[in-house]
Amino acid sequence: MLVAALLFLLICLLTKPAVSISGARTGLMLWATRLLPSLLPFLILVQLLIHSGSLDLLVEKLHISYAYFVLIAGMFFGFPMGCKLTVDLYALGKLNKKEAALLFIISNQMSPAFVGGYILTETLKEPKLIPVSYLILYLPSLLFGVVYLHFFATKRFCPSLRPDKIKKSTSGLRFDVTILDAGIMNSFETMLKLGGYIMLFSVLTALCNYYLANMPFLLTFIAGLLEITGAVSILNQNILQMPFKYIAILAATSFGGLSGIAQTASFLHHQKQPSPFSMSAYFLGRLLLAFITAILAAVYVC
Repeated sequence: MLVAALLFLLICLLTKPAVSISGARTGLMLWATRLLPSLLPFLILVQLLIHSGSLDLLVEKLHISYAYFVLIAGMFFGFPMGCKLTVDLYALGKLNKKEAALLFIISNQMSPAFVGGYILTETLKEPKLIPVSYLILYLPSLLFGVVYLHFFATKRFCPSLRPDKIKKSTSGLRFDVTILDAGIMNSFETMLKLGGYIMLFSVLTALCNYYLANMPFLLTFIAGLLEITGAVSILNQNILQMPFKYIAILAATSFGGLSGIAQTASFLHHQKQPSPFSMSAYFLGRLLLAFITAILAAVYVC
């Protein structure tokens, strides 16, 4: 099946080069103009916070767990910061397995800038929906995360270092050019990886848009599963009634698309087994979040 799919994709690339180039250009422009300038500074900043010891000092002074920092940062900084922070801090021993398994799923959110700017203002032309859309998208994950972490995963007001990693905990602040260089290189590696995935799935979306143009229902369904930026555009074009359009776009945004799942999986290739990260659990978790988002959006608009 995989070989057949890859051969079919190769044939499409060879026979419809204009469509493929257009899709690749769209993906690269999205990466260069939206993702790179909005996400790269946060990636570098977070790397510096972690490796300079500033994050350790922050959670100590505020008397909170590292898990709460990941939960909030993943929502405000935007995808894929939640996943990357979870994987990095678990590797450093600052998250336990229960925390990592949950945060891996619920902290990977599309950024408020993307939702409020691209989706609600540019695409739907409904900026007045920004506040309620933020509540619909982020509040369920935030509430569930806080309750779970408070009662099941961590001790309140206690940074959760794993016993096998306590000896590697930082002591005091430190900052030099080596830490800055490592943070920049790590951040650029992450951004280049994301750019490759976005370009690939943008090409797939463009090919689907070309071959399924006469089957709008199938095109809308497949586009909603592939890549969120292309999905928003296609859902906006093919769903005419605003209530259904709003519900479908918010649900697709909450799910994150197969592109988002592939990008998330790419952060796990170096993880040693056993690990708390399960892609099947991630997939089911994102489906559940999409379902909850659709229900809340339907209650609001209908």
